[in-house]
Amino acid sequence: MTQIHRILFIRTDRIGDVLMNLAAIRTIRRAYPKAWITLVLDESLNGLLNAHPDIDEVLFVSIKKFSSELRERFIFLKKIKAARFDLAIVANAGKWMHAVVFLAGIRQRVGWGRKWGFLLSQTLQDDKAVAQRHEIDSNLGLARLLGAPVWDKTLELPADPWALKRLEERAQSSGISDKKIIAVHPGTSNPAKRWPEALFAELCDRLAEDPSLQVILIGGPEERASSEEVRRLTRAKSLDWTGQFTLGELNAFLRLKNVKALVSVDSGPVHVAWIGGTPVVALYAQNVPGSDPARWGPRDGKSEVIFKPISTITVAEVYDALKRVLAK
Repeated sequence: MTQIHRILFIRTDRIGDVLMNLAAIRTIRRAYPKAWITLVLDESLNGLLNAHPDIDEVLFVSIKKFSSELRERFIFLKKIKAARFDLAIVANAGKWMHAVVFLAGIRQRVGWGRKWGFLLSQTLQDDKAVAQRHEIDSNLGLARLLGAPVWDKTLELPADPWALKRLEERAQSSGISDKKIIAVHPGTSNPAKRWPEALFAELCDRLAEDPSLQVILIGGPEERASSEEVRRLTRAKSLDWTGQFTLGELNAFLRLKNVKALVSVDSGPVHVAWIGGTPVVALYAQNVPGSDPARWGPRDGKSEVIFKPISTITVAEVYDALKRVLAK
């Protein structure tokens, strides 16, 4: 362990996939407390993990360009080779990323035994899709290959204090700083996971009956249409802040003291919320690949999960789950 001074941790996919590696990164930090840890993320996640206590540096790469353009791979290889890492963990298998850590001369290379896994020095069999194991536990398996200690069950996702201040001021200027905010995220990139906008609208109207509550619709710029449709269908108009946050601001918004819960389909904001301490009512679509809470669900003990065919989930079920979350 004393020979490891610089560690490269690579995870270049989506929000939830990345956040499910925070436990593994934490145990690696505990195993190598004096090492410099560099995390590689896709450029779309800029701002997600700023100032994380277990990460010294974040490098960004356009994984779309990296996967398709030789020049991008060469530029990235040159950068990694110059940094002279002692250890690389490739947490999402990819043949070109495996090739980079090999060609960069990194002595110890850990990852999953597929997609040119022969270029790694230590591998685990990738049985995540069939193992009925939470994604956090799967990623901890990679850390255990390095002799990392048992995870202490701690997850951290610090908010940018300046973003937090800006959002507190925005809540104040919007006249909702004394309300209990319920964040509602109706959008999804996967149509099979989509809960109908009409049902989200019905839920918003039901929440509006309580004068102490304020619904705010959120989501990325690509999800504006879903939020606009929900708002169009509601009788009591919700605030719509969809497409108005960076990832850092999304994290800060979900950390506001008066944001009491998030209601969302299975998505990245679910994980930003529960890992940061805000409970979630999460709707998981049964029989849809990649939407199983046994693998991807919240583990905070405060959130509620509804796991059924998405078209059979009722407004009453979601409303009752939210009441239980608010009562905890």
